[in-house]
Amino acid sequence: MLDRQQVLRQTQARLHPERIARREDALARARKLIEGSLGQLDETGLRRLLQLFNADHVDGREVNNRFATGLVGNNANLLVAALDGVNAAVPSLWQADDAWLAEHLVALRRGRSLPGGGWLFPSMILHTRDPMRFPPATDTMARGLAAIDGGPPIALGRPTGYLDYSARVRRLLEEHTISPHGADVLLWQGAQLAGEAADSDAGELDESPAATPAPEPARPTAGRDATTVGLAARGLDASARLSRSTRPPEKDPSAPRPAPSTPARPASVGWLHLTDLHQGMGGTSWLWPNVMATLFDDLARLHDLCGPWDLVLFTGDLTQCGKEDEFKKLDATLDRLWRRFDQLGSQPRLITVPGNHDLERPKSDLDPYVLALSQWHESPRLRDQVFDEKSDLGYRERLAKVFKPYTDWVDSCRWHVLDRRKLGLLPGDSSYSLSLHGLELGVIGLNSAFLQLTGGDYQGRLAVDPRQLHVVCDEDAPDWLQRHHINLLLTHHPPEWLHPQARQEFRQEVDPAGRFAAHFFGHMHEGAATSTAHGGGHARHALQGASLFGLEEHDGPGGRGVTRLHGFSAGRFELLPGAAQARVRVFPRRMFTSAGGRKIDRDVLAYHLDERGSFAYEVPAARRT
Repeated sequence: MLDRQQVLRQTQARLHPERIARREDALARARKLIEGSLGQLDETGLRRLLQLFNADHVDGREVNNRFATGLVGNNANLLVAALDGVNAAVPSLWQADDAWLAEHLVALRRGRSLPGGGWLFPSMILHTRDPMRFPPATDTMARGLAAIDGGPPIALGRPTGYLDYSARVRRLLEEHTISPHGADVLLWQGAQLAGEAADSDAGELDESPAATPAPEPARPTAGRDATTVGLAARGLDASARLSRSTRPPEKDPSAPRPAPSTPARPASVGWLHLTDLHQGMGGTSWLWPNVMATLFDDLARLHDLCGPWDLVLFTGDLTQCGKEDEFKKLDATLDRLWRRFDQLGSQPRLITVPGNHDLERPKSDLDPYVLALSQWHESPRLRDQVFDEKSDLGYRERLAKVFKPYTDWVDSCRWHVLDRRKLGLLPGDSSYSLSLHGLELGVIGLNSAFLQLTGGDYQGRLAVDPRQLHVVCDEDAPDWLQRHHINLLLTHHPPEWLHPQARQEFRQEVDPAGRFAAHFFGHMHEGAATSTAHGGGHARHALQGASLFGLEEHDGPGGRGVTRLHGFSAGRFELLPGAAQARVRVFPRRMFTSAGGRKIDRDVLAYHLDERGSFAYEVPAARRT
């Protein structure tokens, strides 16, 4: 039986100030966007508006899943396809009084001019206009309201249904001093604790229009989904049917955990590993559109296997020369990529490390700082000076300058994780402590390119210093790492590119066996996975990424032309029952070129894959019990 006080307590606990502030800021931005393009939204503006509607702050991070699958993925695509209908409806909602809403809102909802929007889209337009007066609405929220306040169920399909619903929600929020920006959290919890499944409403199928509204909106019927529903012409008279999302709705991350009798979903995090894009490489811009189209097609296939994705791990060489204009072009590329993610139903966040092409190289190899740092491995005093925060010799200032376009880009990138981040001694050094779907994840990114300041072959000449790890881990790496179920290490270069002395120190102090569930890196332009163990101990797991894009060949040792393999990988981290072990599943992808053109598919040439096109291994969980 519903425990009303429990619902109220849990709601208050979940509506922390950061969450309310995030929602308030997003609605302010949405209000400005609507007012600035009233009736004239284009596709980019509408998708941005839907993202703002979904903005939230959960588990210490900013996310875009406030309404789970509501208004994202297929639902967003349906609204975009009915852009004329959206632009006709939004101005009416923006200026509507109660009489207009009582007369027209149900007809608007059932008129099929807003496919994919359900009750959620029109109510969010009203909520953005006046959050105090108009709450978000779905049929599930309406049932949650009745479960909490004890009143009769409200049929949103009646002429005054939404107005009655709004009045009762306002009274409930005022009675218990709950922010209007948290109404959906309260109502979804009420529905779940009363035995209802939390849905986004936008996947419901419409009932046939009738002269007299039915007492209750029709529920979804079996056998009809988005694959069999076609879109008709745009406009208020469009006959496109409202379809169900092709993926089942995700649970609201703020909703209570299932009762002990209900099997819990495994804690699982989806990811993509990209590397070596080389944005701005001369002579290749004409190739990229075809490669991107091929990538987008494969992402759709792969999303059904291992999506949705929560993180994109990008291990360097995002650009070719580390210049500001290249990072601007990179933003445009990532904008298209993230719009593709949104179409698929994912809203991943980005974590990067710099590569040797993500810095502005000094003009001459006779630059005094370049000459000094070339003595890195022969001079312990030099290493101490670089990592001494009190040093006034300017080494770190010079490194900060050459990496400045990269660090400025990270700080301004709207997809990059910036909260729960700790910066380190060198530009690009960072750590992230993330809580995702019940899994505590630690990510360490370390700059392995700070010595590669000029062209030429640097294999065996680089370093990753243990002090880099020490600082980003609050000066106690074992303790920091044991706060998480699994930990990841990101660098641009593989360990083999480190100086022998630095490599030995890296193995002992940074990446001892069993510390990281995976070490992600790139630079080598081909995909590979290795797991090595010695003497029956824990294994080190390395996941090397293929080049996402670039020239078909690059110069290898001695100037020989080496084929560059294009591809990427995806996967999931899953906490196994008992939380003592975690599974890492990897889906490696590779671009193949034939007479029929380009295609990205499972990489069966470099990996032994199962029937799903993946391989997996298990690691011990790092978190203390």
